[in-house]
Amino acid sequence: MAAERQETSDFQGLEITVDSCNLPVSGLSSLLRVVQAALREVARVDEATREQLSKRPQPTLHLSATTDEANLTFRLTFADPTDRTPLLDLSTTTFRAFLSQLRRFVEKIPQRDLWGEAVGGPSRGESRSEAEKRIDQVRQELRRLPKAKLAFEGQSVTFESGRMEIG
Repeated sequence: MAAERQETSDFQGLEITVDSCNLPVSGLSSLLRVVQAALREVARVDEATREQLSKRPQPTLHLSATTDEANLTFRLTFADPTDRTPLLDLSTTTFRAFLSQLRRFVEKIPQRDLWGEAVGGPSRGESRSEAEKRIDQVRQELRRLPKAKLAFEGQSVTFESGRMEIG
C-alpha cells in the first residue's frame, strides 16, 4: 500500500455533478448507492483491483462535496479504511474502467428512429455481466435527475433532459 499513498493534492477523483436546486433526496441517495455498487463490481473484474477489494477490512469509498451557484459536485475516492488515506492506484484504475464501460454502454444503447422504433444496439436476448447491469442502473438513475455529469481525467458522460452526451 505504500505505492498507493501518493501525492493526493492533484487527484480529483470521480466527479458527479448535479443541479444544486430542487434536487430530489431519494434520487440522489439512489444514485450514490448504485454508483458505489457499480464501482465495486467494476473493480472486481480487474485482477489487481479485485485483490485490493478482497483484503479485510475492505477499502472504503469516500465522498467530498462542493457547491457553486448552480451545481453540487461530489468527488469520490477509495481510501484505506483504517487511516482514510486515499488509495490512488485503486481509485484511478477503477474510475477509468468504470467511465470507459459507461461510455461503451451508452454508445450501444439503441437509438430511436422518427417513428419511435429502436434501431441498432444490443439484442434483447444478449446476456450482460453483473458490471454491465450495475452500469445500466447508474445510467437509469442519472436519467432521473434534471441534469447530471460523471467525469474523470477529462472524459465525461452528461445526462440532461433525456439526452446523453459523451465528452
